[in-house]
Amino acid sequence: MSVAKSVRRAEAAWARLVARTRAEDGFGLIELLIAMTVLSVAIAAQLTVFSAGFTSLHRASRKGTAVMLADKQMEIYRTIAYSCVYLTSATGDTTYSGDSAYSASQVTAADCSPNTTPPTSATTASQTVTGPDSLSYRIDTYIVSVTPTGGRAMKKVTVVVRGITAGTVGGVMARASSSFDQGWA
Repeated sequence: MSVAKSVRRAEAAWARLVARTRAEDGFGLIELLIAMTVLSVAIAAQLTVFSAGFTSLHRASRKGTAVMLADKQMEIYRTIAYSCVYLTSATGDTTYSGDSAYSASQVTAADCSPNTTPPTSATTASQTVTGPDSLSYRIDTYIVSVTPTGGRAMKKVTVVVRGITAGTVGGVMARASSSFDQGWA
């Protein structure tokens, strides 16, 4: 009798489970839709984070390239004689003349005798170059003569690098400045 009673209880429990499952028709679909919505929101948040990270890396890469180009330009002046630190022409567009380093009395010359002629990149006020990242950058060079109180004249060289996007010159990405003394070779 005990076995028959256990079988009836099991059958009754099974019948209740089947009835309960049938009573919840469609409830699983609602749960699935809610879970998919939550998952979609989480995935969208992850994509936003990845996109922001990519943008930051791209910006940092461009800034790093600009700093490298400014250093490279400044190194040219460190390798030439003091008399060869000049610009052949100190004119440019409003971006060039609108920079805080611009002075109407920039150091200009035609040659640096008896020394060898400096490279064109050292005497050009504004030039467009392609960086190692295959993007365009504009390098503006400003050279002014400054004389500290009680000192001798020095040349202050400022190099400004701006990014170029779709032919439009952007804001300053890097700025380097150095002073060169007459006593320097």
